[in-house]
Amino acid sequence: MLNFEKISLKHKQPFEKCVNQDIKLNSISDFNFFYLWNTTDNVEIAFSTDFCIVKGVWGKKTFFYLPSVATVEDFEKVYKLISDYQNGKHFYIAGLSAEIVNNIACIPDNCTISYDRNANDYIYLTQDLIELSGKKFHSKKNFVNSFKNSYKYEFVEYNESYYQEILNLYDNWMSHSEHAVDKKEKIAIMRALADYKELNLKIGLLLVSGKIVAFSVSAISVHNIAQVFFEKADTQYKGVYAMINNLTASTFLNTTTFINREEDMGIEGLRKAKLSYNPTTIYEKYILEYKNEQKRTLQFGFWRRR
Repeated sequence: MLNFEKISLKHKQPFEKCVNQDIKLNSISDFNFFYLWNTTDNVEIAFSTDFCIVKGVWGKKTFFYLPSVATVEDFEKVYKLISDYQNGKHFYIAGLSAEIVNNIACIPDNCTISYDRNANDYIYLTQDLIELSGKKFHSKKNFVNSFKNSYKYEFVEYNESYYQEILNLYDNWMSHSEHAVDKKEKIAIMRALADYKELNLKIGLLLVSGKIVAFSVSAISVHNIAQVFFEKADTQYKGVYAMINNLTASTFLNTTTFINREEDMGIEGLRKAKLSYNPTTIYEKYILEYKNEQKRTLQFGFWRRR
């Protein structure tokens, strides 16, 4: 039986040891992805002999994530562990790769699998975001050059003296946001600021005349994949987002080949912005839902996918 406990910094190393190399581009392969969003003690983790499983409760829904699973054979083993643990209760397995879904000959009884477009990860070539060369990056290059020519700026690494100013910038950004904002995001950013050293986070601050106008939070995984968790800016400064994006890639993430800028959450403006940077791939994700409509204990049976 799985034994879940609240996720904490002590789990970082064992988590990273169990992450499967074959899903390294998936954002669920980064410990920080879960640790930072444990905003209400809603994220737990369990380790079996061969696998690591993360459980998150969002609203009234229970989700499981499988950072150590990359094959159908392993998925079936872990599915059995989860279904036994849930004992007939409704649950979801999120973040499943297309590789697993496309190779399942049949899916478990009482389950459905659906495409989770809003959770797809946007993957970019690091050099693309550094060099911004060619026609497809022409507008981004112009924004960067405009910023450089318009403002006296510097890019510095975070230290605790900037803590409150970052939160002030976030509050200002949130008050002007054109889309709904998850109120827990600020808590996640505060966790990043508090534990950035232990998590090996890189927090970059873009300053104009000594004032923070943008910040980014990123990291490089054990598989040398960069991941950007947060990026906020004061849009009074023309080109500020292009600038913080470029500086983060060139300063902190330049040893990597790929940068994962995570999902768009179905927010139209965010989706448009992420597509405008010309991702080299969009990492597709799927979600499995188990619903025991007959209110009986699950038996591990299958039907063929159509």
